[in-house]
Amino acid sequence: MLMRFFAVSGNLIMVPFALLAVWQGIWIRFWILLLVICVITTLVVTAHVRQQTRLARVALALVLCLFALHLTVSGGQDGTGVYFAFTLIPMMIVIAGWRWGQILGGLYTLMLIAAILIDWPWLYPYTLEAVPRLIAATLFIVLLSLLIEWTHVQSYLAIKHTADVHRKNSLTDPLTGLMNRLGLERQLLKWEQTAQLATVALIDIDHFKAVNDRYGHDVGDRVLSTFAKVLRNNLKESDSVCRWGGEEFVLVMIGLTEAEALPIVDELRKLIASRRFQFDEHNIGLTFSAGLAAFNGESEFKRALKLADQRVYQAKSSGRNRVVSGDSGH
Repeated sequence: MLMRFFAVSGNLIMVPFALLAVWQGIWIRFWILLLVICVITTLVVTAHVRQQTRLARVALALVLCLFALHLTVSGGQDGTGVYFAFTLIPMMIVIAGWRWGQILGGLYTLMLIAAILIDWPWLYPYTLEAVPRLIAATLFIVLLSLLIEWTHVQSYLAIKHTADVHRKNSLTDPLTGLMNRLGLERQLLKWEQTAQLATVALIDIDHFKAVNDRYGHDVGDRVLSTFAKVLRNNLKESDSVCRWGGEEFVLVMIGLTEAEALPIVDELRKLIASRRFQFDEHNIGLTFSAGLAAFNGESEFKRALKLADQRVYQAKSSGRNRVVSGDSGH
């Protein structure tokens, strides 16, 4: 948008000066202005058509750098070129961005100082009093423009960081660090294969209410957090682990049938049941009941989860501490 704005406004300003140069018979100025108009228009149109601005904006900023230097060195129309150059410097740095802006800003300043010190024959005859002021003003504008662009970049990064944190928090369970319901649903939507084979396991910690009642909610929270770590650490990175709510957890194992997922979940059950969890002076044993259901693609997830929930109920009705898959329980 900024490039388009400059192309339109800049060309509207340069076209009258190009026509004036023709009227005055200053053909060198006319051809330079025409070249700049054509290059700027080409760069902006190309960026718009290709929807890629990275190379185009750097090239456009370089053109602005050289054109601003030409206006300052040559004086433009009756020595007024430097005024237009001062407006081009901030535009050059903003379009180039912070990193390239530093390079082009420094390059412009060095070339201008070199042109004045060498006293090129085509240098506009600025007065001795005007030269140090010109250099000082140029340095000030370059540094101020870089400071503004740096502030803009830092503000953008801060906003992006805040947005990333909020997005992560909205998709993550703060207690366990696992993804929450929304996070799992978003992840399923990202599946490249619409009919991806997977198995969902719904896990429910047995008698968790009794843990809260006996040891307090603080210990209960630590139990949930530790339980989540055990699940995450004993599954593949590609497997999704989600805290569904309360003491319920959902596992999604990609590419596995129920028969293939069953021994994995059952090994988790045995691992949990064989351990004692130490929290301060409390030594707590845990078990869980789980139900499995296979599905194909994100569209079947809710149906499979409902079936897995029914199988969790079967596991609890059959004595808990077991995994139910299909018609068989373990």
